[in-house]
Amino acid sequence: MKTRIITGLVLALLLVLVLLSNVYVITGAVAVIAIMGLYEFYKATGIKDHIGLCTLGYVAGLFVVLRQYTPSDKYMLAIYAFMLCLFVIMLKDHKKISVTEAGLVIFSIIYIPLFLSTLTGIYNLQNGIYFLWLVFIGAFMTDTCAYFSGCFFGKHKLCPDISPKKTIEGSIGGSLGCVAIVLLYGLLLEKQFGLNVNYIKLGILGLLIAIISQIGDLTASIIKRKYGVKDYGTLFPGHGGILDRLDSIIATAPLVYIYLTTIGA
Repeated sequence: MKTRIITGLVLALLLVLVLLSNVYVITGAVAVIAIMGLYEFYKATGIKDHIGLCTLGYVAGLFVVLRQYTPSDKYMLAIYAFMLCLFVIMLKDHKKISVTEAGLVIFSIIYIPLFLSTLTGIYNLQNGIYFLWLVFIGAFMTDTCAYFSGCFFGKHKLCPDISPKKTIEGSIGGSLGCVAIVLLYGLLLEKQFGLNVNYIKLGILGLLIAIISQIGDLTASIIKRKYGVKDYGTLFPGHGGILDRLDSIIATAPLVYIYLTTIGA
């Protein structure tokens, strides 16, 4: 537990430093995290043994994260080029590479770099930095509140085959805690930074963050169980790897971006 706490504090400090920087630092951090996440995913699923697939995944992942610096009319060309490269790799190593493995590379690029890149998208919105904080606050508070709610009140298992320790009571507590924290954060934005806050929209967003972050967490657990791994990595002592620590963030960031660009808060 001591190691976990120390690692958590160091990670929190690094997160604060990155979020207090500029868009280039944030984009660079997202790019590094995306590549590390892809590496963990390829290692967990066994794709790491196929150098061609991994290399294509890394290159495509970088392009996805940095696509804001590429003219939008070139996106279709990039997607087409990626698929052609994938076809060539499959043809060249057809005896070693299965269609499932090729499909996992496509899945990984959408799941990790594309979803993570929405963090930069949020930052670029009006007052985006405040909502970028909201992604992390909401996801982490959901996890924290769910943990303590489950410890004190948990009796009924939520998904025993996927994550035996999670309970329905913990899930509800995590959701309520997230909504409360998000609303308090909105009050802070209004009183200290002068933002106009719609508390109904913000409360709905808080509830959605809580639900989706838990879905993201459970989905990451499904993948680990499918491939028989306990953690995606050992980068963070007591916390596992990038995907272990950011599974809920990966699922939540696109939600916040879509919500803000369609409904607002």
